[in-house]
Amino acid sequence: MQRRLFPLGLYFRQKDNLIFVILCLLLNLASWFWLFFQIHPQAEPIFLHYNILFGVDYVGEWWRIIFLPLSGLAIFLINTTLSWVFYDEDRFSAQFLHAVDVLCQIFILIASTILVFLNV
Repeated sequence: MQRRLFPLGLYFRQKDNLIFVILCLLLNLASWFWLFFQIHPQAEPIFLHYNILFGVDYVGEWWRIIFLPLSGLAIFLINTTLSWVFYDEDRFSAQFLHAVDVLCQIFILIASTILVFLNV
């Protein structure tokens, strides 16, 4: 049995899908811009991870900070693709994937903000 995909143009014409995708992209772009305009190339290591119990527990080169928004972009691409694939069969699952994606992007933006405040 072959799976029929929902047409991509119609998928993005649905207002809720378009709002979720735009919101995720804006949050991810905010994370990219926030990190690149605040963290500058430097020779000394920077703080890359903060834990409430232990404080700073991961220090490394400045360019490794891109892994945080890059992981958000990967989550966005995977969840949006899966949402499109499942949209024709189960719209609730598709909307749930988008909602989880927005939540992940919000947490990544918060983590980016914390890293900037730790390093500036």
